[in-house]
Amino acid sequence: MAYIDSLLGRGEQILYVARQHIFVLVANILTELALIAILVAAGVASNMAFDTSTVVVGGLTASNLILLICVGISVIVLISGFMDYLRWTSEQYIITDRRVIQVRGILNKRVTDSSLEKINDVELRQSLIGRLLNFGTVEILTATGDEGANLMDRIQSPLEFKRAMLEAKHNHERGYGYLDPAYQPARVPAGAPADIQRTLEELAALRDRGILSADEFEAKKRELLSRI
Repeated sequence: MAYIDSLLGRGEQILYVARQHIFVLVANILTELALIAILVAAGVASNMAFDTSTVVVGGLTASNLILLICVGISVIVLISGFMDYLRWTSEQYIITDRRVIQVRGILNKRVTDSSLEKINDVELRQSLIGRLLNFGTVEILTATGDEGANLMDRIQSPLEFKRAMLEAKHNHERGYGYLDPAYQPARVPAGAPADIQRTLEELAALRDRGILSADEFEAKKRELLSRI
């Protein structure tokens, strides 16, 4: 079972999942590769600049010592790049029919929730590069006013994320809940009052469970009663 599944409440449904844009990962890895290239160049330059016959410490010459240090730092940078990849894959921003969940961390997890009913406003920030590459920062302004606690930095498709979040809030406030698109109410033949009554009872039960909204229930009720 995925970690996010253990966070969901009974009947809670995931509506949208996003993560940081791939540009963030690529930019970090390119920076680390550039640093490794500089270290390699420094190691090569040390062989040319220092006397290879002079022993400095532990039987190593100055050039060999510098080269060893450069290799060690390069390995650390490579490990850092791998950790960047793990962080990118593990960080998720999830919209459900009840809340917005932020999941961070590789082994040690940090989870931040924002209930849909507590969201007052949503701020979207996109730079010129962000608009070109389709990433941006979304900040949720909640009723508690916790600044910075609900910040989603450089996520992919921020406009779609914001739209999905506002639609989820809109539906939550009207009691729509999660409506399965595959759900189709049973059709009843005209002139069958008993069947119509049974169907109305089934629709009322779906309304009480939050699967149908009050408006949807009333619309189906009028449609069924018109067949009598």
